[in-house]
Amino acid sequence: MNPPPTVLVTGATSQLGVFLLPRLETEGMNITALSRSFSGGSVQVTEKVRWQPPSNHGPAEFDFFVSCGPLDLASELVENNEVLRKAVVFSTTSVFTKPNSADAREREIVSRIAAQEKRLKSTCADRGVALVIIRPTLIYGCGMDSNVSLLLRLGEKTGFIPLSRSALGLRQPVHADDLAQLAVNALKQETGELLEGAACGASTLQFREMAARIAQCGTRKIRLLHLPAPLLSALVRTASLLGPWKGINPEMVRRQSEDMVFDDTTFKNHLHWTPREFKPGPEDFQVPPEMSKHQITA
Repeated sequence: MNPPPTVLVTGATSQLGVFLLPRLETEGMNITALSRSFSGGSVQVTEKVRWQPPSNHGPAEFDFFVSCGPLDLASELVENNEVLRKAVVFSTTSVFTKPNSADAREREIVSRIAAQEKRLKSTCADRGVALVIIRPTLIYGCGMDSNVSLLLRLGEKTGFIPLSRSALGLRQPVHADDLAQLAVNALKQETGELLEGAACGASTLQFREMAARIAQCGTRKIRLLHLPAPLLSALVRTASLLGPWKGINPEMVRRQSEDMVFDDTTFKNHLHWTPREFKPGPEDFQVPPEMSKHQITA
């Protein structure tokens, strides 16, 4: 009988990793989980899941690789793996929505991601490794994201979620557990040399409707506060100087009025993927207790 396949997972402490590790274990795979936030030695947390920091990975010999972390590390690991058959890599739809952002830092980040995707494609093609690139939209699922969950955290703290009065742009939030299932499907099914595309949730809804559904998940009454876009941009610019809200910028306000809708039929047709509609509950903003056993404290 053939030994179970081995899979290396980077970014395993992310919300994608929270849902991915249990799904891979259910498939009977032997999993090595890496995270840059984990600095200990090798630790076996379940029969199938072993944790170690990237600095300890050494010469890699894994059948599969799933990247939920930085793409530069993904390219390095592919280059150092002699037996790798397939790599499934999570990127972002921001490579389509932010190249012309007014925020220089956003432009720099997406330019770097696009370059890393190009390097990864070249590396996999040269080494004969099948590559699947998944570009999710807004990810939610266990409260660890900086988009959907950020709105709820703001609402819990202040009692309201501020929105631009023109927050009519369309969104397709996608659950991290559905993305984890997509990654498993990509590992198990034939995908050819390269398969890439967007991964969206089943609901397409206006930004303000998305915010309204998020507000219903709070432990307190949370109201939507509609403000003129210039005023909200000014408030965001000020808030970005404060510790808890560093990283937000006025471009986020501008994009509330823009449609960010993508075609994900590539994965639905090729990998029989059926993501859920956006109907979040309080449980979608915390790590499920039954999945905590696969994680490790950094």
